[in-house]
Amino acid sequence: MNFKKLTLLPLLLILNACRAEPNFVAPSEHALPPITRATQSPFSGNTEMAHQKIAKHIILLPDSRPISFGNNILLLGDPDSQTYPHGVLGDTIEAKTLYTLDAQTLKPAAQAFRLPENLVFENNTLAVWGDKIVAVISGDGAGARVAVLALQGQNWQIVAESAPLPSHRWQSPFVFQNQLYAVQMPHIVGRLVRYEMQGKRLIEQELGEGFSNHAIGSHDTQIAAVLPEYALIPQMGFRHVFALDGSGSLKKLSPELPAKIVRSAVQNHTAYFLLADGSVWTWSQPER
Repeated sequence: MNFKKLTLLPLLLILNACRAEPNFVAPSEHALPPITRATQSPFSGNTEMAHQKIAKHIILLPDSRPISFGNNILLLGDPDSQTYPHGVLGDTIEAKTLYTLDAQTLKPAAQAFRLPENLVFENNTLAVWGDKIVAVISGDGAGARVAVLALQGQNWQIVAESAPLPSHRWQSPFVFQNQLYAVQMPHIVGRLVRYEMQGKRLIEQELGEGFSNHAIGSHDTQIAAVLPEYALIPQMGFRHVFALDGSGSLKKLSPELPAKIVRSAVQNHTAYFLLADGSVWTWSQPER
């Protein structure tokens, strides 16, 4: 597809000059293999975490998705439905506190990190970025911002943040090749950005629009499939997939899928997409 710039007004030319150009690659240039229907599936049953009694004083987010972080597990708790009732993630219940537990003993491995009363974690999980983690924080009159947290001794500290989106606007971050990305407003705009950490700020570079790694109302908050050489990001509508490489180039994969993508998984450098019709489609990155 050829993208044409608007040239109706000089002002639009100025605005376009200040904006990052999407780095799309022509279909015939460096063609990648198509997505194919899988003969086996990595998906089994419900992916919701079965919450066990981790500690009497911890109340987990109902749809919390714990992650591994070194020898610890990280999870979100202290549900709150009053501070920021946005509701795009399946309900209006968001977390107030980040807990760090020893993976073996399930005892606290660091101090609980609780947000101020006017903020919530607007996600059910976190992303690992090297020796840091990435969270989505919303509230205080603004929408979602991406926050980077580092464990300093026994205490978590926010070390960098993006500019917040407008109120009731959300974004879904992911890490690919040790770089931080996000799809901003994946339900209405689908702006793909790459964040660069400059001091205490995350500075964004726009790579394109029309992408989505989250379906409104779903508890699966990040369905881009991240492989070593490519991140596979659905187009809005969830019937087409783009492959993002480390340079920021985006290549549209064929074919159009027969139903919407509802979930993704990665195993052995292969991406799997579960579709709404129950079929599973797969893509493996080409060998060098």
